[in-house]
Amino acid sequence: MRKFSAAIVGLGQIGQGYDYDVPDDRVILTHASAYRYHKGFELVAAVDLNPKQRERFLRKYGLPVYSDLKELILHHRPEVFSICVPSSQHFQIFQGIIPHQPAAILCEKPIAIELSEAKEMVRLSEVHHSALLVNYMRRFEPGVLAMKEALRCREYGDIYKGIVWYSKGIFNNGSHYIDLLRFLFGEVTGVRVLEQGRKWKGHDPEPDVCICFGKIPIYFLSAREECFSAGSIELMATGGHILYKEGGETISIQEVQADPIFPGYTIPTAEPRSIPSDLKHYQWHVLDHLYRHMTIRTALNGDGESAVGTLAVIHQILQNRN
Repeated sequence: MRKFSAAIVGLGQIGQGYDYDVPDDRVILTHASAYRYHKGFELVAAVDLNPKQRERFLRKYGLPVYSDLKELILHHRPEVFSICVPSSQHFQIFQGIIPHQPAAILCEKPIAIELSEAKEMVRLSEVHHSALLVNYMRRFEPGVLAMKEALRCREYGDIYKGIVWYSKGIFNNGSHYIDLLRFLFGEVTGVRVLEQGRKWKGHDPEPDVCICFGKIPIYFLSAREECFSAGSIELMATGGHILYKEGGETISIQEVQADPIFPGYTIPTAEPRSIPSDLKHYQWHVLDHLYRHMTIRTALNGDGESAVGTLAVIHQILQNRN
């Protein structure tokens, strides 16, 4: 089996933190863990400015870890890089990596803060023949793929309206659901801000907004992260009711049946049908999708271009918000 050498830039929560204390593969939520358990990749090194994060990485993985990206590249020249630094630093780190023409770069979402930076990242990845995958991980999760196929086949009729609850800002968490709905339904045809809202930690806006995906209006409502994390989608269809709950850990469908009490009425089934989800291993599925692209050239479900589209929607929301 072909193995690609890989390195991680940024060792925070998504880099190594979320599943750091998990001793096995019961959950795979970070880049470090995914590289450890996917047989198609070999994690060779990492880099982080924080000495405590470097110490944690060395303690668990026993691999070289650096404070400087140039030093890592000098010693290892990995074929694949994961960019896991804060979003405002994505473009800077990308610029340090791309001249070395890696086979692939896996960048955390959103691709960048500024549209101009995001578009330049896409252009440079094409110039240097490097695959650019952005980690909107729901595009690669089996439950979402099954739901997308069911929607394509109109198993529940036509979707005509929906509601999204999100917390922690439009860039941080809201972007996940904008991107997921673009993946499921296609491009955004309209944006209308309903309420400006506050800013999460003073910098990430939390507006209430109606976004139309084709002819389908979806209402995004912001929740308070400090109370509890919110991430759900409710879709109303002509033939049923779809719930994407707990960030995607459960996907359930209530189909339509005749009302047993009131003749002539229809109601959702009392017992919903589930679509199996594997969100606990989402990062492994991202890597597996990338591996198949790199070895047998399957198309990427999410790349730099699609991430630019999602970022453009966010900027449209922000322009309408002001």
